Amino acid sequence: MKKNKMSIVKPPSFKELVQTYGSPKKAILHLIEAGFSPEQIQWKMRVPYHRIRLYLEETDLRERVPFSRIVEVYERLAVLRSKKGKETELAKFFKTANIPLAIKTRFAIGTLADENLRIGSGLIERSISMATGAPLSQVRKLLIDYGELGEVAYLLKKPKKSELTVREVYETIRLLPKLEKVRERELLVSSILRLSTPLEAKYIVRLLLGDLKLGYYTKTVIIAASKAYEVPSEIIENASAILGLPETIVTASKNVLKLSEVKMRPGQFIRPQLAHLYESDKVVYPVRVEYKLDGSRLQIHRWGTQVKLFSRRGIEKSQTLPEIVNIANTFNAQSCIIDGEVIAVDDFGKPLPFQSLLKRTVPRKLEPKELAERVKEVKVTFKAFDILYLNGQELIKNPLLIRRQYLLEVVPSKYIVEGMNCQNEIDLMRFYEDALKKRFEGIVVKNLNAPYEIGKRTYTWLKLKPERDTIDCTIVKALYGKGKRAGFYSSFLLATRDPTEKKLYTIGKVSNIPEETMHILRTIIEKTKTGEDEEGVFVKPSIVVEVTYQEIQETDEYTSGFALRVPKVVRFRTDKTVNEIDDVGKLKKLYELQYDRYPSQSL
Repeated sequence: MKKNKMSIVKPPSFKELVQTYGSPKKAILHLIEAGFSPEQIQWKMRVPYHRIRLYLEETDLRERVPFSRIVEVYERLAVLRSKKGKETELAKFFKTANIPLAIKTRFAIGTLADENLRIGSGLIERSISMATGAPLSQVRKLLIDYGELGEVAYLLKKPKKSELTVREVYETIRLLPKLEKVRERELLVSSILRLSTPLEAKYIVRLLLGDLKLGYYTKTVIIAASKAYEVPSEIIENASAILGLPETIVTASKNVLKLSEVKMRPGQFIRPQLAHLYESDKVVYPVRVEYKLDGSRLQIHRWGTQVKLFSRRGIEKSQTLPEIVNIANTFNAQSCIIDGEVIAVDDFGKPLPFQSLLKRTVPRKLEPKELAERVKEVKVTFKAFDILYLNGQELIKNPLLIRRQYLLEVVPSKYIVEGMNCQNEIDLMRFYEDALKKRFEGIVVKNLNAPYEIGKRTYTWLKLKPERDTIDCTIVKALYGKGKRAGFYSSFLLATRDPTEKKLYTIGKVSNIPEETMHILRTIIEKTKTGEDEEGVFVKPSIVVEVTYQEIQETDEYTSGFALRVPKVVRFRTDKTVNEIDDVGKLKKLYELQYDRYPSQSL
């Protein structure tokens, strides 16, 4: 008599679970409820980690356009040398089918999410190592040899068939800001790199680091959209200052008339107008002259009982600045958008240095207890200097003279920056000297007949500060110390940007940094270093510093052609990105102006 053989019951595969529960998301949720973590599900079910996280977010991955389509466009753009060629290629890309236009626009500008992705080169290095099996030491050696992590990923990835889709890459990268733990972000990045081809890996890494290295800027994308949809580039540029570029280009493709009718509204961030350096021949009298405050730019949006506060970069700040929300509620308006600055003040209302304000403008949400402690420690107030919108009416096309009348009606006088109208240069310079005596940074000179120009740096606003004007630049290399500074970095190589291309040019070395700050910088540098030589380590440009100097000299020692003599760090600009640092053009202009503006005996 034959005995029945007992069969081993195998656990269900992920495919079987999907059939049982009806969808990948429900299958994943079943496993989560059964006590498995996403990392365990990846290991047991052989499901890529990034797809598990996307299923949990209910992301629809049925759209099957291969990511290789985007890579083909990138590779074509990489070989085109002229701007016109790149504009034409991007215009063709916009007109292709199957990929939503808003997503194509984000891939074109190389920014898939508005939020900070919360990753750096160190995390990318570890993720490449995890995805390829290469030792971390090999990743770092290749980085020193090639100088760019996208190229490192390309070299280490083995050839394979493309599996990734456009939607999958797009949603995975946009998921990064939501992940709290570094380990989760490493698993996500390494997971998507594991499925990529070498070329796909190169551009995924570049998208993660915010630099496609294709030799064009946002302006090129705007001109390309203008060509594709036969819309004047000025209309696209103006509308994008309000809507953002992806939404603007989508609107341009559907309804040109609607685009020309785009209006600002409270609650939607407006890119602020910026000032140029003071040049006397650019001043048209009479002018408005105001104290230049040592604070942070802040835009107040109020409509009904709602209030939103936006930083210069469009980060919403109402949770961390409750006193400013209270100030906004005193405004005499149903709805308004007010431009100004938030400043730290002492118990008597006198302005404090910018460094004090940093404790109140942290880029994260604060727990109630921590917020209460910071509110008690550092008091803040608001100083308004412009109004852009009032009770349903845009005011930006009105001259400043008219806008100020509205501002005075809406904002209580104690919350308006002090200033005066000057009829001539004598009045202006008297006010400037008064500003310095009162320990303000300097003055801002404004054309009374000019409109408010969204998102532009214009000569209708001019800033004048004492000494030599400061320069916002970035650290590109940390140099090893000697003697007492052995074991630490002793000085830092500074650079400014090219005005039209993604290039940085060195301008000098700074070393007047306290030991406490040196320790902080060491931590940042270790996380962002990209290579090293006998002198020190090269770093990914991420730290923005404002420096002053005694003089600008011509030299061939630095790649800009200029050198800052005795540069000193004024402050670290955490409110600015590397894309916002000063360019070589400003350095050249300061060099040309310095002896006209300052007597030689003062040097």
